[in-house]
Amino acid sequence: MSIKDLPVRVAAHIQVRKLSLKSKQKGASALEYIVLAGAIAVVIAIAAAAFGDDVSGFFDTLLNDLTGSGGA
Repeated sequence: MSIKDLPVRVAAHIQVRKLSLKSKQKGASALEYIVLAGAIAVVIAIAAAAFGDDVSGFFDTLLNDLTGSGGA
């Protein structure tokens, strides 16, 4: 090994270390879970805004049918 090869060998060693560190990461980080929970909350909020009255009316009708206290 000559002194001329040293920078190439050091650069290669650094690249190998970077790859090995990336491959050791397993699972999701807390930040990824927070982003996922936020996205789910947004979807639920949009669905509730879009279908809230329909769902509420469905359960009101169901309750009235079950208890027999409907207008029929």
